[in-house]
Amino acid sequence: MAARPSDLQTFLDRSQAAIMACLPPDGEPMRVAKRIDEGLRAPAEQAPRQPTQLPVCKHIGGALDSTRHHGGAVAALADAFAAIEPQLTWERRWTAKPGDEPFYSGHANATIIGAGGLEKRDDIWIGVSLLAPNVRYPDHHHPPQEIYVALTPGEWFQGGRGWRQPGTGNFVYNESDIVHAMRSAEHPLLAIWSLWVTDRV
Repeated sequence: MAARPSDLQTFLDRSQAAIMACLPPDGEPMRVAKRIDEGLRAPAEQAPRQPTQLPVCKHIGGALDSTRHHGGAVAALADAFAAIEPQLTWERRWTAKPGDEPFYSGHANATIIGAGGLEKRDDIWIGVSLLAPNVRYPDHHHPPQEIYVALTPGEWFQGGRGWRQPGTGNFVYNESDIVHAMRSAEHPLLAIWSLWVTDRV
């Protein structure tokens, strides 16, 4: 298998560094993060797609500028994401309907690793979600465990636990099948997500 493009490898390295920097050293989130890190050491088939943006993507630049002000691992991640963002295919969530405003026009997701991403694989999914100001992402759940790194302020919901604000550079861990959601306030929400999809190790 050919080596990854350098910009994609840099993004993955910095994404993992940002995750490891904010996770507690013990516990399930770190275990999941380490499995993702180990899986990513073996590149998979590159699968470039036709880059596309949605109107909400106008918020990306300002969100990344905000992230850079925090310095450290999260700022380095912002720079690495900015380098690959022009290659991404931004799409609405499949459940979004044109009459469902402001969510329909105020959100976008892009896959970086996984089906529809820059690297095709089915064991790990990594991507990014963007919300315009004052938009709520709907409740949803899925079997894979998930780790978010918040690149901007925002709030995350987990069933039975209510809403919380992790803060820029911090993490949210969603265990398997927990109902979760997120929402922005006066500023856009931008977050990287990583899912461990299969139990292969």
